Amino acid sequence: KPLTAKEGAQVEFNAATGDAKLSVAKVDLQQHSGIVTCRLENVHGSQEETARLDILAAPLITTQLPKTEETVSGKDVTLRVVVRGSPRPEAQWFYNDTPVAPENTTYDEEKSEYQLLIKGATVSANEGTYRVVMKNDLGESESTPCTLTILEPVKLTKIGPATDAVDLKVGEAFEISFDVEGKEAPKVQLTKDGKEVKLTSVEGTRHVYTIADVKPQDQGVYKLSAKNKTSTEESSITLNVTAPLNITQSLTDINVLLGQNGTLQITCDAFPVPKVTWFFNDTELKNSAKHKIEIKNNVFSLTVNKADHPDVGTYRVQVDNGIDKTEQTAKLNVGVKPKVEAAKPANEQSSVIGQDTQISWKFSGIEKPQITWLFNGQPLPTNERFQITETEDGTSTLSIKSAELTDKGVYTAKATNAVGEAEAKTTLNISGIKPVLTNDLEATLQATKGESMTIKLTATGTPKPEVVWMRGNDELAPSDRIQVSGPTGEGEDTYTITILNVQPEDQGDYSAKITNVGGSLKSKKCKVTVMKSPEFVTKPTAQEVKQGETAVFETKIDGYPTPKITWLLNGKPLTAKEGAQVEFNAATGDAKLSVAKVDLQQHSGIVTCRLENAHGSLEETARLDILAAPLITTQLSKTEETVSGKDVTLRVVVRGSPRPEAQWFYNDTPVAPENTAYDEEKSEYQLLIKEATVGANEGTYRVVLKNDLGESESTPCTLTVLEPVKLTKIGPATDAVDLKVGEAFEISFDVDGKEAPKVQLTKDGKEVKLTSVEGTRHVYTIADVKPQDQGVYKLTAKNKTSSEESTITLNVT
Repeated sequence: KPLTAKEGAQVEFNAATGDAKLSVAKVDLQQHSGIVTCRLENVHGSQEETARLDILAAPLITTQLPKTEETVSGKDVTLRVVVRGSPRPEAQWFYNDTPVAPENTTYDEEKSEYQLLIKGATVSANEGTYRVVMKNDLGESESTPCTLTILEPVKLTKIGPATDAVDLKVGEAFEISFDVEGKEAPKVQLTKDGKEVKLTSVEGTRHVYTIADVKPQDQGVYKLSAKNKTSTEESSITLNVTAPLNITQSLTDINVLLGQNGTLQITCDAFPVPKVTWFFNDTELKNSAKHKIEIKNNVFSLTVNKADHPDVGTYRVQVDNGIDKTEQTAKLNVGVKPKVEAAKPANEQSSVIGQDTQISWKFSGIEKPQITWLFNGQPLPTNERFQITETEDGTSTLSIKSAELTDKGVYTAKATNAVGEAEAKTTLNISGIKPVLTNDLEATLQATKGESMTIKLTATGTPKPEVVWMRGNDELAPSDRIQVSGPTGEGEDTYTITILNVQPEDQGDYSAKITNVGGSLKSKKCKVTVMKSPEFVTKPTAQEVKQGETAVFETKIDGYPTPKITWLLNGKPLTAKEGAQVEFNAATGDAKLSVAKVDLQQHSGIVTCRLENAHGSLEETARLDILAAPLITTQLSKTEETVSGKDVTLRVVVRGSPRPEAQWFYNDTPVAPENTAYDEEKSEYQLLIKEATVGANEGTYRVVLKNDLGESESTPCTLTVLEPVKLTKIGPATDAVDLKVGEAFEISFDVDGKEAPKVQLTKDGKEVKLTSVEGTRHVYTIADVKPQDQGVYKLTAKNKTSSEESTITLNVT
């Protein structure tokens, strides 16, 4: 086709040089690609040359994949996309983002259409999302995704019943069950004889229709239809329903009043509906003026009109529905209702208690009536006192032996036969003998509170009188606490009232009212008073109370008049001074003693509760133990002295409850308990140190006292063991020394003892000063004796425990 400016073409030609040029602006792949021809023509001829024009362009999808595509399972489907681009783009197809092999891809060059052929499509292999990516040297383009749906035809799988025709009896179960499959999901409909019925359940693919107990109306053709876009399937099942004979009400004998209609009937369920035939004495009956045959639903009846004696006999019914057959028989009787053969069917009679009496009535009727007797509307049992006799003429007689008051009332003779009944009534009245008191009440009675009391009297009368007991003007009714009794046998005539657990409110004037049908009278009055000696209902119990807290003793008491209550501690009445507070609830008998801020020294001991009233006294005791941590009331002495070899006892006085345990210590070392003791009277803990010595016993002693409430430690005691004076002469060797003037003289002693002895040296009774004292060594020295040094030298040593002395005579020549 010639190129024009419309296609963007511009032509230039230089005639001088013969140069020609074609320019095409803004080339377009779709518009300009192809063969360009340059044609030359003049009068001498023509010539042309061709050249190809290729437009290079990135892929451009001009017709996209459809967003969705559907196909039927097993069929082929082709996906198409139209694409422009140069060089021609390469196509890569994808299925669920997985590259598709190129075997089933094609290209229609004329249409620039890229195709993907999916053969025999299935849900599992091919359903999903498809796309194509187009690429050349100038770029790439991706299609919109296409969702491929694989439709499957309807598939019906019958689960039950096993056959297409089902025969069931009424009351049996019927179930249709199908698995329905297909894609898209099929629309399922169940019909019976062309009318839709609702499925019982649908779970997944399983479709179920159930009849728990079939009825005749359930019979028919059931058709299940399933339909989707691809196909329609259906299946039919025929249900046949039968019912054997089911007789719910049998034929029974009937009794008909002469001249009245009598109806025999039988109730029977069956399907098909049965045929019913009636017979009388084996002759088939038809509808007539005498016999009427009817059917109403499942009730089949025969009515005998205006029954007479010839209609009496056996009737038979035959029932047959082609599946089952049965027959039943019954009798029809014709009779006359009973009748009372008396002017009036009621009268009155009287009798005295203890006498015999009779009541008689005569009846007629066909068949002969049966006679029953009733007393005040209730059946009358026959026994030794009540006897019934009958005669051939229809007379029934009731004989009552030794009439009693309870026999008073209405007696009914009831005559009954198959067609009716009649009755006659007699009102029987019984009279009695007025009561007489044979032993009246005592004038007074004293009862004990909490115990039982009994008041009695004796009375006669016919019938035996009823007794009502009174206190003041109040009638006493029997209860759990009030027991009333009277005579139970022949010859007994004693009436009693017993009151259990007598209380003060039971005091008063008691009397009795004696009554029977013959009359009534009153007893004398009996004045009842109530008393009781003191009693502990709940005794006080021993108490353990911590020092400084409140001790509480509780008790429950009884007694009438209310006892006086006295509380004592160790035999002495408790007062507010000792912190005692007393409470008493007279209504309940609860008594309480509270002792505030109890003290071990002041309150420990025996608590006594004493009860007193006009009828006696009583007391109970309980121990009060005060729980207290140890308290040292007399400490150990700070110092203690003893003489070596003698016994010594350390003492400490301690209060505490429970009694504290003592642990003695010597120089902080526990002392074994063998020589410890406890003086309970003085509350004194003792430690005996036998034959004390400095080495074994001198030192510091203390004692720790402990109980559950705490502990206490004594002040320490320092024990000093004193030793007697001991003089050891070092020199001279003899007690008499002879020296010459100018010679040396020395007296030397070791002086021991504890406490340190006081040492004195005398010469002829006059004290002289020792030359040296170093430790225990005492020395007296004369370097050169003189005549005046001659004399008797006596060394005396003394301490608290003893005194020792030694004499040396010095002779100077």
